[in-house]
Formats: sequence, structure tokens, C-alpha cells
Amino acid sequence: MSSAHWRRYALWQARDYLIDRGLATVLITVLFAYLTAAPLLLGIERTMQNMPARVIARYGSIEAARAAQLHDVNAMFLRSFLGVVVFLGAMMAMNGIAANDRKQGYYRFLFSKAVSPLRFYGQAFLVGWAGFVAIVTALSLVYGALVAPILTPQLILAVAVMFLLYAGIMFMLSASFPSDWLLLVLFTVLASYLWDRWGTSPSIFHYLLYVLPPLSRTADIYSAVGTGAPLDAWLLGWFGAYGAACAVAALIVLRYRRLAIL
Repeated sequence: MSSAHWRRYALWQARDYLIDRGLATVLITVLFAYLTAAPLLLGIERTMQNMPARVIARYGSIEAARAAQLHDVNAMFLRSFLGVVVFLGAMMAMNGIAANDRKQGYYRFLFSKAVSPLRFYGQAFLVGWAGFVAIVTALSLVYGALVAPILTPQLILAVAVMFLLYAGIMFMLSASFPSDWLLLVLFTVLASYLWDRWGTSPSIFHYLLYVLPPLSRTADIYSAVGTGAPLDAWLLGWFGAYGAACAVAALIVLRYRRLAIL
């Protein structure tokens, strides 16, 4: 098909993502952000009301004291918020991306014309990835206008890479199995447990863990974003490469597997 036709497909895929999955992602993100940030911000107000004059003098002014408290709250907020939102966002964006079409038989209509399943699903994967990053960027700007600025290149990079990790894994699971979101949960729990349990073991079996990403260390990425510390380039690269490899594996499965087989 021509590039113009694929761009039209991309527009429809973006529309489907935003209406079907993106809106749910926004609602869940806003709700979780409120439930996470509201108690922390309320704690700042109570702290400021009861802060002794000598402590305020140490900061220099009441505004400086409030800014310092808000900086610490933002770090706590991002550390506890980003991981959940990225995981849920990837799960919702990629849930049934290929498996649902096979189970419902929609592939017969989607590919009744000269449309490549590899390009169709690969493009849907990229649209979901870009859509989620756009949603996070927009909501970060809203948070910055209402509370305090949090949008940084570090945040966007971390969100994009971590989403790629989970979305790539789920894309591979969706291309290979009838059910994907439950398998992603099991995969995440298993990888986190094994790395937490044997990540520093001197046993030779430690090296078998490298077939799994060290999901027990995802908090290191989110903590760095919250505090403004440099991201662990090696760890972030590992996560990104693993997600990309899983996405490529999903395309290979779609290339050689009959869609009619569940």
C-alpha cells in the first residue's frame, strides 16, 4: 500500500487509541495523581502552618521553605506515581493488540485487502507508544500549572523507555498467546522476584536471570526522575533494548504465524 494509505491508517489507529484507551488512561492517571498528591500537598500546608520561626529563618523566607517542601513532595510523588502509571498505561495501550483480532475474527476484515499484518500491528504499537508519551507530557504540563513544574527531558525519556519495555513485552505476549495482560502481570512479578532473590547471588544460575529484565530495579529510574539525579544509562538502555527486542520478536511471530491459530 502507498504511504498515503498508511498515514490514513495511522490517523484511525491514533483516533482508536485516544478514544478507546487513551481516555481511560487519562482518567486513571488523573485519579491516581489526585489520590497520591492530595495528601502530600495537604501535609505541606499543615507543616507550613506549624513550622517554627527558627526553621523558616534557616530557609530564608516562608516562600523558600514552601518551595523546599514542595520539591521533596514532588520527588516522593514521582517515585510512587510514575511506575504504576507507566505499567497501567502500557497494559491498557497494548491489551489485546493482536490477540483480540484473532479471538474475535476481526483479522479477516482487517486484512481482506492488501494490508501487511506486520506493518499494521507495528504501526499500532508505535501509535500507542507516541500517544501515551503525549498524554504524559500534557498531564505533566497541567500538573506544573496547578502545583509545580515536573516536566523535564529526564521524565519524558524515562517514561518513553519504561513504556517501551512493558509495551514490547505485552506486544510479544499478545502476538503469541490468546491472553496477554495476565501474562504480563505474571511476567513482571516473576522477573521482579527472581532478580530480587538472586540478583546478587554468586551462583552460576545468576547468569540465567539475564533472559529477564531486572524489574526489581525500576524504582531506581523513577527515583532518579523524582530527585533530578542522572539516570542510570546502562539500566535504562537495558530496559529499552529488552522492550525493543520483544517488539521485534512480536513482529517475527506475526510474520510466520497464521492469524487463524489461537
